[in-house]
Amino acid sequence: MRDLTLSRIACVLLSMLAAISVLCGTASAATLVLKDGTVIHGDIKTLQDDVYTVETVSLGTLRVRKQNIRTIDHDAGQTNGSPANGSPTTGSSANAAALQATQLRILQDPGLLSTIQSLQNDPDVQAVLADPEIVSALASGNFAALMNHPKIIALTSNSKIREVVDQVQ
Repeated sequence: MRDLTLSRIACVLLSMLAAISVLCGTASAATLVLKDGTVIHGDIKTLQDDVYTVETVSLGTLRVRKQNIRTIDHDAGQTNGSPANGSPTTGSSANAAALQATQLRILQDPGLLSTIQSLQNDPDVQAVLADPEIVSALASGNFAALMNHPKIIALTSNSKIREVVDQVQ
């Protein structure tokens, strides 16, 4: 039971930390699949007023409305619109599906996005995002490393984080 709970928490944290990095203006390599089937590879620069600004190599800077996006796959270790070589959640298609569902849930809920945005200045969240080991695990979607990292375990005790996890579950 503990592993299942930690897996859900890690999924929410991965999605939440990815959202915080976008909201902070940090470029996040991603593949966006639009509802019409279009696939866009690029760096997500910002999310403002439900519009993503995505910089691509071949098309330049695009603005994509959130409601036109089917899925967002944060590409591990890729930048400047290069396609990823692997799954965002190493080793498990179930983890990948759970991550996509969680990201979609967060993106479709303005209240959750607002709550997550308020967490970008939380000292616990900043400590996690500043840790190179965690950033690497986030980039590769390494759930095992995230679930076992002491800072992530401590972050699950943060009342604001628990609030977001509870809202998403």
